[in-house]
Amino acid sequence: MGKKTKILLVDNDVDFIDLNKAVLENSGFEVAVAFAGREVMDKVKFEQPELIVLDLMMEKHDTGFGVAKALKSDPVYRDIPILMLTAVLGETGMDFNQDLDGYWMKTDSFANKPLSPEELIKRINELLAKNKTV
Repeated sequence: MGKKTKILLVDNDVDFIDLNKAVLENSGFEVAVAFAGREVMDKVKFEQPELIVLDLMMEKHDTGFGVAKALKSDPVYRDIPILMLTAVLGETGMDFNQDLDGYWMKTDSFANKPLSPEELIKRINELLAKNKTV
């Protein structure tokens, strides 16, 4: 049996983590979790994920942006794809678009919650495939 792809799932919502961890594990991924932006760098160093699913609004409304910027500015971690998955649209009415805003958000993909399990897996697989061809 081959090595499973490891994903770091970052969100302050325990129910979201539990549900999506199960979805990802049932799809053959190994999953590490973090519940706050301040945990991410240590988790990335220790767990060495191949992809990060990152919430935007944790300690602050823009915590995910700071985390993504820190990761993408670090030469060791900048190539790890980041899927930002957030409820910002429903919470604040602000809408972001990967094509228009990705350059400053420092994300590789962006989606609004809720995202179906099928769509989550599809987006993760697309990012992983794209990252392997680079």
